[in-house]
Amino acid sequence: MMYWRLGERIFLEEQHGKDRAEYGEYLLDNLAKQLESEFGSGFSKRQLERTRQFYRAYPIASALRTQLNWMQYKLLIAIDDNNKREYYELEAANHAWTGRELERQINSLLYERLLKSNNKAKRNC
Repeated sequence: MMYWRLGERIFLEEQHGKDRAEYGEYLLDNLAKQLESEFGSGFSKRQLERTRQFYRAYPIASALRTQLNWMQYKLLIAIDDNNKREYYELEAANHAWTGRELERQINSLLYERLLKSNNKAKRNC
């Protein structure tokens, strides 16, 4: 929830709901410096970009799955296709995949292989 709330704050309060802040790249640079000086490491510009991306991919906090951790969500938010992301999210939660297992399944193109096999099955009917 901390990463989601941070992403929400960046997007809504700092960027006012716009795709980009009016003052551009300085927003995350300055915010990263401020947070790291106040709370220590773990708030780099890249990490803040991920939290913003996390909020954009999952704008409803109650829709987050408690079975998944930040590493898994970082893998999921890197997937642009919403259907593909949702498939991996459900599979990871339902089968209690670790972050490494989720990464392995994504890299093995499980979703694409299943789509291909389903399309072949439909053509053969």
